[in-house]
Amino acid sequence: MEYLDFDLAVEATPTPGTYQVSVLASPRGEASGQMVFPFNADALENVILKLGRTRTGVRSLGSPTQSVAEKFGRELFDALFAGEVGSRFESSLDEAADSGKGLRIRLRLGRAPQLADVPWEYLYWASRRRFLVLSSKTPVVRYLEQPRSVTPLLVTPPLQVLLVVSSPTDLATLDVAAEVQRINGALAGLEGAGQVQVTVLQTASLGELSRALRQGPFHVLHFIGHGGFNDSTGEGMLAFTDDETGRARLVSGGDLATLLQDHDTLRLVLLNACEGGRQSPADPLGGVAQALVSQGVPAVIAMQFEITDAAATRFSAEFYAAIADGYPIDAALAEARRAVYSDNNDVEWGTPVLYLRASDGRIFDVAGKPAAASAVPTAPDAPAGEAAARVVPVVVPPWTPPQPEPEQAQAQQPPIQQPPIQQPPAGPASPVAVAPGGGGVSGRSHPARWAILGAAVAVVAPILFVWRPFPLPWGSSTDTSSPHPTPTDTVTQSGLPTTPTPSRSTRRQTPTLPPVRQVGTLQAERVTTPLTIDGRTGDWAWQYVARATNPIAGNSSATANVYLMWDSDALYVLADVTDSRPRPPDPDDPRRTFRGDSVILELGPDKRGLAASDLARPTDAYYMFGVPDQQQPLVAVLKPNAEGTSFELLGDASGIQSAIELTETGYVLEARIPWGATGLNQHVAGTVLAANVNVSERKSGSFANLGMRSTNPQRSAEVRAHPAYWHDLQLRA
Repeated sequence: MEYLDFDLAVEATPTPGTYQVSVLASPRGEASGQMVFPFNADALENVILKLGRTRTGVRSLGSPTQSVAEKFGRELFDALFAGEVGSRFESSLDEAADSGKGLRIRLRLGRAPQLADVPWEYLYWASRRRFLVLSSKTPVVRYLEQPRSVTPLLVTPPLQVLLVVSSPTDLATLDVAAEVQRINGALAGLEGAGQVQVTVLQTASLGELSRALRQGPFHVLHFIGHGGFNDSTGEGMLAFTDDETGRARLVSGGDLATLLQDHDTLRLVLLNACEGGRQSPADPLGGVAQALVSQGVPAVIAMQFEITDAAATRFSAEFYAAIADGYPIDAALAEARRAVYSDNNDVEWGTPVLYLRASDGRIFDVAGKPAAASAVPTAPDAPAGEAAARVVPVVVPPWTPPQPEPEQAQAQQPPIQQPPIQQPPAGPASPVAVAPGGGGVSGRSHPARWAILGAAVAVVAPILFVWRPFPLPWGSSTDTSSPHPTPTDTVTQSGLPTTPTPSRSTRRQTPTLPPVRQVGTLQAERVTTPLTIDGRTGDWAWQYVARATNPIAGNSSATANVYLMWDSDALYVLADVTDSRPRPPDPDDPRRTFRGDSVILELGPDKRGLAASDLARPTDAYYMFGVPDQQQPLVAVLKPNAEGTSFELLGDASGIQSAIELTETGYVLEARIPWGATGLNQHVAGTVLAANVNVSERKSGSFANLGMRSTNPQRSAEVRAHPAYWHDLQLRA
């Protein structure tokens, strides 16, 4: 993702509550106007209390707190983007979209310190029904202009990351070990390849930090611990650990900035502590993050409110996973926000704040190349003791490794909000366990990874990856793709009633098939009132299931958040798809619906007990929904051929309902598939079926496929007709 800048300055006027708003620079020119701030002090404090001070854990989406966020964000957006300022914003967004770029909203609040503590991250565009920061195309950053310019630092691998862990004995215990494990896991593969090095400072006293910094240089500092804001002094504080007592020692942002000011190589600071981003209305640089930026740190991510342990851990893991996936800081932050949002967390995704000082966003230039792939040891070759310490949950980035062998270490992801999956016995076929949203590799490296990581942190141009051609799903001899595993969010499976599997199953000896791995269980939540399929999603409970981000083949950038629900009559599918250019499939060739922009549900009876070589059964099917030219999606059902070796036969799509609504970032698909149309007779709570959900993207200018992504990390062209590789799908009460 590359960005165009939308520079927005807000300045106080002599009239209380009225501010001058100026578009200093944008793709469509300058503009100015006035903003009447829509909240008085009491109303703003009430909103902050509801959004940031009532943390009792993760809550469901659609809660009253989320409604507060939407109402607050809508009024804030309407006030800020009024008149000509709003017109410039919309036209600038159109120009950015036409050029395939994002639009970075840079807020300059230095001349309006009264508004420094406003949670601008909840800006809500009501006409598009979107919070701006939940899209990687519209990041919101706090831009702090300083007299000294930022020159990109020339970095030779490895990138040095210092994890500072503070857990004073007199403060509430944080699950810092889990967060450290996930961050280590997210970067384990890159660290093993010599591209990044992580140093963990377990005792976070100022003395230990000073000694660690002298052993640098370090490029990224990540603080894990407690933070707060002293209202009487107007300063942000971090809780370090006293050397002698082990108790908390509160350190102001100014004091920490003094400690860091001579370390010119430090380019990014991430403060995973409560209220590290708050500041005083009287002192724009009184917060920890602001003080660090004022002393020369080019980019700081901090928390403006209290943040729950679960949200902090998920945020860190997904942020570094996105960095490893090649995302710039703005986009990586958006991915981390969505990860928190997708954990059924209503508002904590708005807690992180990005402060940026680099005028063009560039903070690193990368020199040199990483070590060759052959020099990187695979996971099975690591010593047993080291593997026990390092094999932790991580996510494999979507770059293509050199022709993976069947015995190559694979990856899987532990359950959402559940204990990690039990690691299997060590051996050549043992998978490398991987954690939600983290980034890593499964035993091999790729020559572009260091460039990817550096470019992501540096907010530079996107890296081009080499992908294999997209395979034909019915087994054409032209299919040359190889499996390309990456993990997905999963939930564990308990012993529940199963749906009887048809006895017909053709087996064949296929020694090249990879081992079947446990990739977790999709879940469908029961609804008591049938959902209306009309393109509007207000009646959905938005029960998050998984993300379709795992590349099957090709170089598609389209991804989807997937939600499943059911009742006694039907299965319901909702896919919120990110796709910059939705393009319809060929209406005259419904069998090839997947060649257009589409969502594909692969569904069949319980597959537990099947062998890897077992082929598709009569009740297995692909339910494909293509983006329409006009109103109704193109719906097609593909059934297996007589041998079960591929999906070729058009099935009956009558009775299946679907609707697609185009959005700012892509489209949302709703679909209702009657049980009667599936041939699956058992559909009661506890039933276990088999399923995958895929999202495909079409090439520009032809009815050819650009690529496809899946919820399933082991879904590939090679195993498309083998249900043993699909997810389990559990119907929940």
